[in-house]
Order: sequence, then C-alpha cells, then structure tokens
Amino acid sequence: MLNMMRAELYRFKNSGYFLYLMIIVSILLQGITFSLDKNFFDLDLSAGLMTMTQVTINMVLLACGTLLTVFIGISYNNRMSYYEIMSGNSPFKIIIVKTMTTGIISSVIMFIPTAVMLLISYLRNGKGEVENPAMVFVLLFVITLHTTISFVLYSMLGRNLVFASFVPYIRLGILDMIVFLLCVQEFSSVKDSKLLYITTNSQMANLATRSGDGKFFLLVLLSSIAECAVLYILVYFIYKKKKFR
Repeated sequence: MLNMMRAELYRFKNSGYFLYLMIIVSILLQGITFSLDKNFFDLDLSAGLMTMTQVTINMVLLACGTLLTVFIGISYNNRMSYYEIMSGNSPFKIIIVKTMTTGIISSVIMFIPTAVMLLISYLRNGKGEVENPAMVFVLLFVITLHTTISFVLYSMLGRNLVFASFVPYIRLGILDMIVFLLCVQEFSSVKDSKLLYITTNSQMANLATRSGDGKFFLLVLLSSIAECAVLYILVYFIYKKKKFR
C-alpha cells in the first residue's frame, strides 16, 4: 500500500500541475472575502465566519474540487486507474490510497488559507458570538474533509472525465439542495430538528452559532461518515465486480 501511495502522490504532483494550481487557487480565492467586506480583518470570528460562508468557502470547494476531480477523471480516461486493478491490487487498497493521499492533501490545501483568514480575524478582534472558537476550526476541517473525500469517491464512481468535472457542482449544488429541501419538508415542523443541518451548506452556515453544541458536532461527524461509507460500498462493488466501461 505504501508504494501505491507514493505512486499516487507522484502522479498528483507531476500530472499537469494540479497540486500547485490547487494551492494557488485556494489562496487567490480568499480575495473574494475582501470583495464582500474590505474591512474583513476588523471583524470578529463570528462576523468573519458569516462573511466567508456566504461565498468564499463554497468557491474554494468548487474550484479546487474541480481540479481534484478532473485529475481523477483523467486517470480513467487514460486507463491508469484500470491498470491499478489489473495489477492485482485489491479494491480496498485502491480506494483507501486515493482518499488518504489526494483526498486528504486536497482538503488540507482548501482548509489552511480559510483557517488562516479566520484565525487572524479571531486574534485581532475576538470570538464575537462564537461559543467555542477551537471547535469552529475542527468543524470546518471535518466539513472540508468530508466534502473533498466525497468528491474523490463520486469521481471514482463515475469513472469518466466529463462526469468528474461536474462532480463538485452536482454534490454541492444539486444533491445538497435536494437533501436540504427533503429535510425541510419532512422535519421543519419538528422544533429545532438537528436533521435540518445535515447538508454541507447548512452546516457551514451554522458554524458560528452552534460551535458549542455537542449534538451539532456529532451530526456533522455522523453525516460525514454515513455518506463516505455509502460511496465506499458502491465504489468497492464496481471495482470488485470489475464493472468498467
């Protein structure tokens, strides 16, 4: 498995400069925050979160996520990903390697610039209405990691460059909205139903107000595990049965 990780990291670093583009894009997109509020660094953590979760964080996930999924999609179009299974590697190893290398590295790249912006705001102006500042950063990383790994798994499920390039928009736009609307329809009458916060966008929107809520943290964690587990099973089935195009 270690050799597979080294090979995946080598491809990620050297195949089309995807890694370097992702780093540059994740930093440059922080400029959106200043277009929304040029005095961002005069805001406390609570207000800073409200500003960044409006557009910036989503744009980072979409732009960097697209670079990630295109990288994965290309590996199917040039047959590289099929050679991995043809070489006798188990589906478990292949899936774990991709999520632990490109998935985790990409989530860290997306997380750090955003976290630095929020940390500066917090150190300069305090936490505002945030109950637990440390938990804000933990939750933000969990949400970013969950979203990024889901991008990887959806791309492996589709096994096509064209499909992969649309994965971030399908996942954060269409699927997220459908799940949210279903939850609103089903649970809006239930007082303070935690299931209303099950989608990525609703979780980010409530980071500031629910950072001290243990049940909210548990929901974020469980929803992450649940989606990634379902996707893992589907991808594993495709690889195990060799249902390739």
